[in-house]
Amino acid sequence: MDYGQCEIGSVVARVSRFRVTVLRQDGSAVAAHLSNTGRNKELLVAGNPISIRRAANPERKTPFDVLAVQRDGRWINIDSLAPNRVVRAALQDGSLQLPSCREPYVVHPETTYGDSRLDFAGSDAGGAKWFAETKGVTLANGTLAAFPDAPTTRGLKHVHTLTLAQQAGYQAYLLFIVQLPGITRMTIYHERFPELAPAITQAKAAGVRVLALGCATGPDFIDLAAPLGFDETLPFTEVDVV
Repeated sequence: MDYGQCEIGSVVARVSRFRVTVLRQDGSAVAAHLSNTGRNKELLVAGNPISIRRAANPERKTPFDVLAVQRDGRWINIDSLAPNRVVRAALQDGSLQLPSCREPYVVHPETTYGDSRLDFAGSDAGGAKWFAETKGVTLANGTLAAFPDAPTTRGLKHVHTLTLAQQAGYQAYLLFIVQLPGITRMTIYHERFPELAPAITQAKAAGVRVLALGCATGPDFIDLAAPLGFDETLPFTEVDVV
């Protein structure tokens, strides 16, 4: 996914949940909207390079959108809309194959099952029905990525819903989209939200397919790359903020 024209500035500060002050190359400071509600404390550090794009609405109070932040030489996409967009495109063009489902797929975004709204529902070439939920991953230490960056009761509810759908005869998928390069494995950050890893283990035992997908990223693009190893039992330690 190509964002088109963007510019690179530097982080001044995260001033609220959805707002970051960015220093542009011309020396002016602007307000940029942050769609990612995670902590991002290791990313939104003063001085880190950050890519922004002018908002479509010129009247908005935050005239720019945050796309990605650079840390340790790699661009980390923190656009919370990106995972769904790249997955939808890949499902529709056949570049993302769901295990045990035959292509081509019929894809329906934002579908309700039970009391949850899941990102995707669809059917395969043989008419088999499936559901898929995507989660963006921006937290990493070296080559190991982890989810979540912040406690997520909504994410836990989605895992339970996928398990129920699987038990009801659908094929269910939990798709982790790792929004940075240089990752080989992914885990669940137990200390951040202890309930999630056991729920995923139970979901896998019920037949839910859990996939971690890497990405190629830059200041102005994000594309799906190779699948990654996933093991919810691996330990994870955050990178120190300097």
